[in-house]
Amino acid sequence: MYYLKVMKRGITQKEIARKLGVSQALVSRALSGTAEAIDASPVTVDKIRKAALEWNYSPNAAALTLKGAPSRTLAVVIKNFDDPFFGYMIRILQGLGREQGYGLLLVGWEEARISSADELILQKYQPDGLIVCGSDYCPPAIKAFLNSGKPVVQIGLGRVLKGVRQVVVDEAAGLKSLVKFLANLGHDRFGYVGDASISQRRREAFLCDTLRESNLAIHSEWFIRLAEPSGAAIREAMGRLLARGQGRIPSVIIAADDAMAQQVMRSFHEHGVRVPAEISLAGIDDIPSAGCMIPALTSVRQPVAEMARHAFQLVTGNGAEEVDTIICTPSLQVRESCAPPHRAN
Repeated sequence: MYYLKVMKRGITQKEIARKLGVSQALVSRALSGTAEAIDASPVTVDKIRKAALEWNYSPNAAALTLKGAPSRTLAVVIKNFDDPFFGYMIRILQGLGREQGYGLLLVGWEEARISSADELILQKYQPDGLIVCGSDYCPPAIKAFLNSGKPVVQIGLGRVLKGVRQVVVDEAAGLKSLVKFLANLGHDRFGYVGDASISQRRREAFLCDTLRESNLAIHSEWFIRLAEPSGAAIREAMGRLLARGQGRIPSVIIAADDAMAQQVMRSFHEHGVRVPAEISLAGIDDIPSAGCMIPALTSVRQPVAEMARHAFQLVTGNGAEEVDTIICTPSLQVRESCAPPHRAN
């Protein structure tokens, strides 16, 4: 047997007026603090306010926003709900909202799909601002919010529309710290695997720039750019790479993100290649599962909590500096997946 629990709603202004035998207009003025302007009886005003408290009255948020009051709601658009990187970011934003008295409206738009969803959110829920989570991502809601004069903040790299403020991570600095660490271990044979997305091509370019600056060779045959980031495609590419044999493969592979690094690790395991005894592996983003892998994954950690706090401050105006872009510095999380290069390579 199934039970449906129905929560009791609070009383309305109309019902208060009927119960007390006064006009709804007077109830509205009494509860909004403007009854004195029409010389209403203080005794009646006090009676209305006490009754509202006793009968569990709460103002209608939608009605208040129509009158120009803040909704204390923020829209948060997620680029990809399948990406585990965004899970932690949502958690931090939700915590900030709870601490500061904001509700979050969590949604996602496909880049190619234009619908009335953004207009519906603006009209029905009237959020006070928009936070976009994801690089190189411009959902249709951005233009709608900008046109309404409401603040928009994007957490992520890439070009943005005029009026959008950004919180970004210095990915170039993160890759420099990773390459320096690996070079100090003795690695000089670097491989890379990523997909064809703008975000991952940018990481590939940062890595190549860092290798050149460090006077380390770039072997194009060890730089793999996949048409799609599926597990099957990654394992197939790794199989072709490993088939070259010892001495003709890199001593370390850098994956464009940790989810991809996990697939690379699985491929190595299936081919009997030990990490890090025979080849080292590193990733980017430091998703929560990175430290749970066997061996645990070395990764460039994005300061997600710091980025989320900056974005929340920018969109709410609570103590944030008047800047267009805030740059956060990543950190390197050294774990078991990297070791000095195998001598037989």
